[in-house]
Amino acid sequence: MNDFEIHTTKDGSLSLYSLNYEQGFHDKDGALRESIAKYLLPAQLENFSTTKKIVVLDVCLGLGYNTGCILEKLFQSNIQTEWHGLEIDQRPLSLALNEEKFQRIWSPKVLHFFNCLKKSGKWTDGFSEGSIHWGDARQKIYEIRDSLRFDLILLDPFSPQKCPELWSEEFISLLTERLSVKGRLITYSTAASIRASFIRAGLKIYSIAPSIDDQHKWSSGTVAMKKKREQHNISGNCQLKDLSTREIEHLATRSSIPYRDPTGKGSCKEIISTREIEQSKSQLVSTSSWRKRWNTAQ
Repeated sequence: MNDFEIHTTKDGSLSLYSLNYEQGFHDKDGALRESIAKYLLPAQLENFSTTKKIVVLDVCLGLGYNTGCILEKLFQSNIQTEWHGLEIDQRPLSLALNEEKFQRIWSPKVLHFFNCLKKSGKWTDGFSEGSIHWGDARQKIYEIRDSLRFDLILLDPFSPQKCPELWSEEFISLLTERLSVKGRLITYSTAASIRASFIRAGLKIYSIAPSIDDQHKWSSGTVAMKKKREQHNISGNCQLKDLSTREIEHLATRSSIPYRDPTGKGSCKEIISTREIEQSKSQLVSTSSWRKRWNTAQ
């Protein structure tokens, strides 16, 4: 575990810093707070209140906060849940489960779910079920039956520059194929490359409006859907909004050039290098010009 540093975020919840990726697992403001704001609220689980079953995919389970927040709400309903997780590293969840600060956050039922994943990779309560698929998500997603369509996909790898393998145009296209007609793909990322890949995959994208405490941010994340959302499906506590002019212009810059991984086996360095070459040859507006224009406009 010496490539992880444990720390407590501002909301009192446990998180990790990866020395390998040189990046934290969560915002410093709060691991739990971030999962609620960027995944639970945008999921708008109230829209599934009349659904008999909901199918969830968590790409990069990590310490489990995103899934934990979602399951806490679903376990309070009578909705049958089928959950699948993709994660390459078993250690973060194991480490978290050994920490009392992490254990105190969750109900006994959610803690039982996490412990089952750690012990056997599978969980069931006789009504709902879950499976974790340990390994490279690009290959492990094929362990999930082709016919299954996800109502929620939680996409939470390290940032595109640190882990481009799971942000490639090809992987996003694969996730899109697995998204149900009324499903939502939710991510903290606001990167133009990722949003442009969503659009090319045929998805409608929306920006997650920052909370009152984060008004200095222009967006808190992205929600992508196969169909245009209906206004009455937007709840007051999570305002999904159309992209602003600033965000739309961002999609016309060199930052929008995607990460490419046609074989599904490319290394981080290969994927980054290929993109940098493509950017250097691009006639698109430079991202620095876009940034300067909008910084001046503020």
